[in-house]
Amino acid sequence: MSNFVLELSVSIKELLREKINILIMLVIILIACNLISILYINSKIDRICKKIDHRYFNLNTSIEEIHKVKINTANGEIKTKF
Repeated sequence: MSNFVLELSVSIKELLREKINILIMLVIILIACNLISILYINSKIDRICKKIDHRYFNLNTSIEEIHKVKINTANGEIKTKF
């Protein structure tokens, strides 16, 4: 096991001797961080959108009764009902 760790550390040192290899690794790390943050923000936006859909429930019934329409709060569609 210690032989494997020693060989791994030597190979990493050899890889990082040249500046272009360091630059490539930094770019890969930055891209990975950006992807993780985009996925995190996307999941937060989905949760916020689900909460926003429920804010019209109190007004929904009175508007439906007055104007005789059906309101879909999930996507904001308004359908007339006769």
